[in-house]
Amino acid sequence: MTATPGLVVPLYMLRHGETAWNTERRMQGTKNSDLTERGRLQALAMGRALKAELAHELGPTIFLRSPLGRVRETSEIIGRELGLGPSEWRDDPRLAELGYGEWEGSSWKEIEVTHPTALADWRADPHGYCPPGGETHFELRRRSAAVLADIVASGMRTVVVGHGVSGAVVRGLNLGLDARAMFVLEKPQDAFFRLLAGREERIEAVFD
Repeated sequence: MTATPGLVVPLYMLRHGETAWNTERRMQGTKNSDLTERGRLQALAMGRALKAELAHELGPTIFLRSPLGRVRETSEIIGRELGLGPSEWRDDPRLAELGYGEWEGSSWKEIEVTHPTALADWRADPHGYCPPGGETHFELRRRSAAVLADIVASGMRTVVVGHGVSGAVVRGLNLGLDARAMFVLEKPQDAFFRLLAGREERIEAVFD
């Protein structure tokens, strides 16, 4: 796989702040879990760090987000730091998290009761494995590639607030990674990434 050409202006990829289900290690997917207090502080810190980053070079910026609740809450906190109104964010369903189907809301411990080899099977075939009633990595990559192509075509600096896995896929496409390499990319909630064609830079968001 080759890196996506043409990303000549920065794309900032942010993940939502910590949620209650994150702390319980539950699969979220298309279901929602509200931010914890720590998650709200993470979002505030990301907003401050992003404001400083965007100030380095003034210019028009597109603000995109997943329509899921935890991302909307995160983006609204970030937006307040940037001086944005809620209507300045564009919801794009292609940025939603990977669908986990019947597993959504369950922990890995609970999943392994009925599917004891699930994690091993997924790691063995990260491209094609599909949770029951869920979505494959291939399907996620197809919609992520469409979003990235639209961003490249816009030629505008873009900020995306999204999720762990779906965000990693966009980053992996930009880096030219295969599904297995995308699977293990870090997915921080206290940092975000500045992407240009074929490379990325991690930007820390320090919070108290």
